[in-house]
Amino acid sequence: MKGSKGTISHYINNLFIIALVLYILLYLLSTIWEHPIITETQSIMAMIMLLTTLLVFPKRGLLLPILLITISIIIVVSTSSSPIALWIGLREMNAIITLVILIGLVSWMISHRPYVKALMLLGKKKITTPTRFYSLVTSITHLISSFMTVGGIPFSYQMFQNMKKPHVTQLPWDFTLSTAVIRGFSLTVLWTAVHPAFAYVVGGTNAPLFPTMFKGLGLAMIGMALSIGIFSLQKSRKKVVDEVIPDLTMNPKEHLNGLVGKFLFWVSLLMGGIFITHHFLKLDILLAVPLVVVVVTTLYFISNRALPQYKKQWFTFVAIDFGKKKREIFLMLSAGILVGTLKETGYGHDLFLYFLTIVEWLNLNILMGLTLVVILLGFCGFPPIPAMVLLSGILIDIPGGYAPELVALSLLLGVSVTLFVAPVTVPLLLLASLNGRSLSEVGLRWNIIFGIIFLVIGLVYIQGLAVFS
Repeated sequence: MKGSKGTISHYINNLFIIALVLYILLYLLSTIWEHPIITETQSIMAMIMLLTTLLVFPKRGLLLPILLITISIIIVVSTSSSPIALWIGLREMNAIITLVILIGLVSWMISHRPYVKALMLLGKKKITTPTRFYSLVTSITHLISSFMTVGGIPFSYQMFQNMKKPHVTQLPWDFTLSTAVIRGFSLTVLWTAVHPAFAYVVGGTNAPLFPTMFKGLGLAMIGMALSIGIFSLQKSRKKVVDEVIPDLTMNPKEHLNGLVGKFLFWVSLLMGGIFITHHFLKLDILLAVPLVVVVVTTLYFISNRALPQYKKQWFTFVAIDFGKKKREIFLMLSAGILVGTLKETGYGHDLFLYFLTIVEWLNLNILMGLTLVVILLGFCGFPPIPAMVLLSGILIDIPGGYAPELVALSLLLGVSVTLFVAPVTVPLLLLASLNGRSLSEVGLRWNIIFGIIFLVIGLVYIQGLAVFS
C-alpha cells in the first residue's frame, strides 16, 4: 500500500513538473507570438499545478493561498462578473513565476568557483564585526537589486549562504543575512528606474524621472543608515555574535588569484545585459532578467569548458528542484488569481477609491494617505507591484495640487514598506524559499521595528520636501 502511494505521489510530482515547464515555455513563446491557444493552455497548466499541489501538499501550509482564491471567488460572485476573470488570473503571474524559477541559475555561476570568498578577502581587515558584515550584505544587495530588481534577492543571498561557519547557530545567521538582503532590496524601489513599481508609478503620475529618482535615492540612503542602526540594536536580542562573520581564511588548495576580476566581469556582463535589453531593446524587465540570466550562464559554462556539469545542473534543477516549488508556485498563482479578478471586475479601482474616501474622512494629509493606502492594500493580500499596475491609470487624478514626484514618492514609500511587512509578497516568497523559514518570520516579525520607524521618517521626509518645494 505504501509503495502504491509513493508511486502515485511520484506521478503527481512529475505531472506538476511537466505543467510548470510548459507554463514557463508557453509564457516565453507568448512574448513573441500571441495566440489564444497559447494563453488558454497557460491557464490549463496553471490549473494542473494547483490541483497537483492540493493533492500532495499539507493543507495547513496552503491556508493563505486558499484564502486568496476564496476572496477572488467571492468578488466574482458579489459583482455578478464572469468566472472567466478567475481563468485569466491563472496566467497573471506568468512573468513573475518565470523570473523566480530561472533566476536560480545565477547560483550555478557563483558556486562554481570561490568567487565570493576571493571578493571578501579584499576587505577582510575591515569586516571585523557583525554590523560591518551586515552593512556589506545590505550594500551589495542594494547595488545588485538596482539592476536586477527582485532577482537581486536570490543572487545576493546565494553569494553568502554557503559561507556560514558550521558551529554558528542557524537563527542568528538567518536573521543577519535575511534582514540585510530584504532591507537592502526594498529600498531600491524608491529610486531604481528599472523596478516595475517605480516605472508604473512614474508613468501613472507623470512625475519627472530624474527629480523623482534623486529624491527617492535620498530617502533610500536614509533607510540604509537606519537599517544598519536598527540591526545594531537587534543583534544582541537575536544573539548575533562575532562568530557570525564568515570564515575568510584561505585554504591552500583554493586558487583565488584572478577570481575577483572574473567575478566582476561576469556580474558586469549580467547587469549590463539586463540594462541593454531593457532600455535599448525595450524588453519588459521581468522578461529581460530571466532571458539574460540563461544566456550569460550558458556562456559562462561554455567559456569554462564545463558543459557536462552544466547539463547535470539542468537535469537536477528540473527533475528535483522544480518539485520543491509547489507551495511557492501555488501561492503566486493564487495571488495572480486575486490580481486578475480585481482587474477584470473593476473592483480594484473601486477599492482604491474607497480607501481615498476614508483618507479624506479621517482628514489625513493626502500624501500620508497614499502611503497608508498602499500598505493597507498589501495587508489585504494585494501585492505592491500589481497594485501599481492596477492603480497607474487613476493616479494622475490625485487631489491636493502636490508636485507629481511627491505623489510618486508617497506611493513608493508604501511599496517599499509593504515589500517586507505584508503577509505575502514576491520578495518574501523568494527569501522564505531560500532560508526555509516562514513568510511571517522573514517579513513582519524580523522587520516590524525597522518598518515602523522607516515609515515615520519617510513620511516626515516627504512632508519636508512638500514644504520646501
